[in-house]
Amino acid sequence: MCIDPVAAEFFKSQQADSGNDSCCDCGSARQADWASVSHGIYISIEASGIHRSLGVKTSFVLSTTMDSWKPVHLRMMELGGNRRFQDFMQQQGVPGDWPIRKRYSTRAAAWYRENLKAEAEGLDLPAPLEMGTGHLPLEEIAEASALLDQVFAAVPGSSSMTAGGIPRTGNSKSTKGKATPARPRPSDSPTLTAQTAVSDAAALVFGVHVTKKLKAALQASSAPMACLIPWKLDGECVAQRLREESSGNMDGFGSESVGAQQLAAAGA
Repeated sequence: MCIDPVAAEFFKSQQADSGNDSCCDCGSARQADWASVSHGIYISIEASGIHRSLGVKTSFVLSTTMDSWKPVHLRMMELGGNRRFQDFMQQQGVPGDWPIRKRYSTRAAAWYRENLKAEAEGLDLPAPLEMGTGHLPLEEIAEASALLDQVFAAVPGSSSMTAGGIPRTGNSKSTKGKATPARPRPSDSPTLTAQTAVSDAAALVFGVHVTKKLKAALQASSAPMACLIPWKLDGECVAQRLREESSGNMDGFGSESVGAQQLAAAGA
């Protein structure tokens, strides 16, 4: 891979600073070969995976050694740096030992990346962040969490459902001895039988042609269901053709195969 010589020289000088030669999130134990451009910080490959999971709107991640860099992105790294970001977050009351996802979802982190981008692009800076609010989560994240809480709170309890997740009928008793009302059923709903269920499923999986053969077999035979499944019907036809074209001694095909004879002898 061709390395951008301009970017390589830039990062060589930037990481000469002791604050940028190690991961901003993990400390000196991790080598910082990656960067969160959105925050102008240097991070390890382990931290970069978490940053990527936050989405590019929150943390845009690039490699300092393998990716191509735009001038505006290099400018953000020049204006930023690990020490500046860490000092700002500390001033805003965001603990350094918070999990990465929680720390970068705060109002302080959101303001910092917006301000850094505006500085690099020469645009108007955002209004100062209100003191004492930097450690709070973003409003949209808080609203999403509240919505999820409502969704999970509305999930039926285990006592009102079977082990397979099916709502209990009016005849079934919950663990507290109370009957759960049965769900009303439209009067024009067709009666579901094993035959219709199997044939409808076959139509979806195997197609109309095989389904017709299945329905005919179900109506004309009282054999066990296992003997009437579509792939067995078609499989016997294939096996018959193979037997006719072979010597009949090929293991795995038909009742004349060696395996079939051994099974028959064992069951006798």
